[in-house]
Amino acid sequence: MEKALIDIRYYASDSLYEKGKSLPSSCSSFFKFPKLLHYWGARIATILGANGLSLGEFDHLYVNYTNAIPEGTMVFSDRTPEKWLRYIDCGVNFEKLKSLNESELEQFVIRSTFECLEHLCKLSIEKTEKIKLASNEVERFGSAVELPVKAKHTKSYSVLVSYKLRPNGEASHGLVKYINHKTGATFTKRFVDLKGPSDIFPLVGTISVKDGKVLITPRASFKASLYTNSYQIPMEIDLSEAASA
Repeated sequence: MEKALIDIRYYASDSLYEKGKSLPSSCSSFFKFPKLLHYWGARIATILGANGLSLGEFDHLYVNYTNAIPEGTMVFSDRTPEKWLRYIDCGVNFEKLKSLNESELEQFVIRSTFECLEHLCKLSIEKTEKIKLASNEVERFGSAVELPVKAKHTKSYSVLVSYKLRPNGEASHGLVKYINHKTGATFTKRFVDLKGPSDIFPLVGTISVKDGKVLITPRASFKASLYTNSYQIPMEIDLSEAASA
């Protein structure tokens, strides 16, 4: 059963995969890899997963930068430590990566991530188009790109909940956008500062609109409560106070 993409993470190694041997290490073991770069995997995966992109029967893709294969080549790895994740080896030159400044390294991570995805989806025009659209969004908005979480559509209105993951190094936060289909009015508001970037998902369980307010209720599960109990819930957004988009 195919699964929608959930997450992309980054690793590195200096040897080819051999069954029974250790898995790749952290990127910082081989070249400077600032923490903020890791968020790119989550941003790209969230955009694509929301658009229904599936790479197969796994939902986590681990990009392994390695000098064990020619620079610029990509190989779908035989590593299968868990059914829900797969590795793709991406050939690099570690010495070149060490010479890059932080901005250049960020661009490399973004570019190589999309190249790996395109490599895996090269036989599907539909999937390739989704990847290109996501790439265009990232190029346009950078780290401030909005990441879709949940939406509710009725004949009268639409409510879109999204979040920004450490935009320009700042705190992650949730956004709500309300569209009145009768009047054409659109409102948007930053409604929560996130204590943990992934808190947004358990926080947004159901969406409703009543008495001029958007009500966002968290998921009803014990696991979700571990993340949401430190917030004032349910969350109410008064449409009269929302800023016009």
